[in-house]
Amino acid sequence: MERFDYIICGGGASGLLLSNALLSDKHFNDKKILIIEKDSKTDNDKTFGFWNDKESVLDNIVFKEWEYAEFRDSNSHNSFLLSPYKYKMIKSNEFYLYIGDKISKASNFTYLNSTVNEIDKVNNKVKTDDGEFSSSIIFSSIYNEVSFKKYPLLKQHFIGWTIETKNENFDDNKITFMDFSVDQKDEIRFMYILPFSKNKALIEYTLFSGEIINDDEYEKEIKTYLKKKNILNYSIVEKEKGMIPMTCYPFFENNTDTYFQIGTAGGWSKPSTGYTIKNSIEKIDIIINSLKQNKPLSKIRFKNRFWYYDLLFLDVLIASKGKGSQVFSDLFKNNDPIKIFKFLDEKTSVMEELSIFLSVDIKTFVRSLIKRISNLSI
Repeated sequence: MERFDYIICGGGASGLLLSNALLSDKHFNDKKILIIEKDSKTDNDKTFGFWNDKESVLDNIVFKEWEYAEFRDSNSHNSFLLSPYKYKMIKSNEFYLYIGDKISKASNFTYLNSTVNEIDKVNNKVKTDDGEFSSSIIFSSIYNEVSFKKYPLLKQHFIGWTIETKNENFDDNKITFMDFSVDQKDEIRFMYILPFSKNKALIEYTLFSGEIINDDEYEKEIKTYLKKKNILNYSIVEKEKGMIPMTCYPFFENNTDTYFQIGTAGGWSKPSTGYTIKNSIEKIDIIINSLKQNKPLSKIRFKNRFWYYDLLFLDVLIASKGKGSQVFSDLFKNNDPIKIFKFLDEKTSVMEELSIFLSVDIKTFVRSLIKRISNLSI
């Protein structure tokens, strides 16, 4: 049985970002590291979007960035400059290639294409189709179903088309962050658009709901939306599909000093939005610092006041019975949009947060808070 200092189970976004952080820091040059991924990660199977006002480890592979954004619903339209932020997008195939190439050149890294069959947390072993491996610390991005019990859960699920049009239909310096003008069908549904050029864009139909719908329904709604926008002559270049659990379930409570869940499996997706990759970078910084200082990983707790905000926000969205789009509309109508992005970045002050909560139907949030307190469920 071969032994490693660290084993990373899963070579998706969080596993590769953790690998990149380890190989970029000379402190870990003498550490023997194994990363295990069952699939050959070469396809452009997803799009990573995020906003940032500073340099990122991913800047070298940003495919496109935008300076403007817009928010729409059935009654209003708000376009705004994102400054000091820029919205950035990365193609997953370029992400896999970029970090995969760095891993292949690192003498202390081993990359194994194999299926993880079992993680033995007691004996620090990983059992795969290609043998067993032991490690001092095991990181895993393999998502395991859990009983969410008292914690709310919404599923963010979507299908996206990258289309190319004959006419110039898009403003290639402005994203559509959310367009709630589509039929809500007693759920939370919106369009998300990233224009790559004046005649090429990603059109994504996204839902926040309890159940997944059939692929045909996503695609039917995309077609209807394009027709409504008078975009008739187009070809579909690529398709993507995904599902992200939106929950405040404390996955970190399952971590130990020798086993640590990362990515969506570790609850790294922002519960109120589903954004993951930027959160992953920030959380990996915390892990790296703990490893370098020999601090116990079990002491890392990703729980702050924003965790409670997200918990209440999910409660409100679930209780809204399909009217959740009004919460987002109130947020963007009654506040500077940049303050909303700053809030979602968890960088606002308490006074700014108070003004944001007062800008929406505060009674709904108070009811959710009282219910949480009365049930002792926070």
